[in-house]
Amino acid sequence: MPFTQSFEITKWDQSTYDESDDVELGRATVTKSFADGQLVGTSSAELLMVGTPAGPAAYTAVERFTGTLDGRDGSFVMVHGATADESASHGRIVAAAGDLTGLTGTVVYEHDDQGPRLTLDYELA
Repeated sequence: MPFTQSFEITKWDQSTYDESDDVELGRATVTKSFADGQLVGTSSAELLMVGTPAGPAAYTAVERFTGTLDGRDGSFVMVHGATADESASHGRIVAAAGDLTGLTGTVVYEHDDQGPRLTLDYELA
């Protein structure tokens, strides 16, 4: 059951942990707010990132959403990532708890002139 929903990034704390040969490895803690849609709640993500002199090169993230999905309370964990040559970040739901136990599906994050949004294609028994 796919749907697309916008969200707001409410916190971005980034640091570098390795920088040599013009390649920077960093991490960021990111929080997001989801409202006015099928997802209502917040998420917290840890990102590992690679940057080069030309700009961002890639990232991977583990993110936990906590709140409601179609009125069911719980949480779920997504793993997603992308490289700089991709227009979207693709991932999967890897765990779920509460009334969302058994949730499976895929996620796609996009950030462009339409703003940040998540497309979630899921199944929940």
